[in-house]
Amino acid sequence: MNTKSLLTRIGVPVLSLGLLGGVGATLATSASASTMATTLSASVKPPTATIVASTQVNHVPDTTSGTATEVPSQFGPVWAYDDVTKTFRITPDGGGNYTVTMLVNGTFTAFDEPNTGNLTTFTPLNPNVTGQLHGTNVYHVHSDVAPDPSLLPAQEQDGTGTGAMLNQLFGGNQKDLGGDSGNLWVFSYHAAGGSMTQRYDTAPSTWGNITG
Repeated sequence: MNTKSLLTRIGVPVLSLGLLGGVGATLATSASASTMATTLSASVKPPTATIVASTQVNHVPDTTSGTATEVPSQFGPVWAYDDVTKTFRITPDGGGNYTVTMLVNGTFTAFDEPNTGNLTTFTPLNPNVTGQLHGTNVYHVHSDVAPDPSLLPAQEQDGTGTGAMLNQLFGGNQKDLGGDSGNLWVFSYHAAGGSMTQRYDTAPSTWGNITG
């Protein structure tokens, strides 16, 4: 059978190998450009589902309220140091707004009692007390740049704070929306020498204590 004649008769043009190569290259280039454009477009669009990112951080200062300790700080008296995993669940709310729920799990090592109510004299723990901690907090932020979980390292430098982690996730483009953002903290501590649950919505006198 004369294939070329048949294709010509039914109206299908027969192209030379050189021309086919040119068309093929053009189609491939066009497809590649289209794929690249789609990928780029997807990369700059805000997410439509919750993003999850986790990191490990050690020697994080843990603060209390209404009690003196050996280590004062701008965020309150430090009574323990924590080794924890922080998991961030970032949910888009639309319009570049995000709700960030932080889950914290790990251990603490306390060197002072955290809830004696004594504003002037601290109460050392000797030896130090170790235990388990679990906590949550919620942040509301706005960012014109979508969060990128790959920017959050698996292991942070010792003592890295939550604000620095949010800067990493959003590339420093986020703005806190205020209101209850960062003020919904609930942290529970359990050790042989007592338990304590620090809550944003209860008085420190109701929290309990960690004792030696």
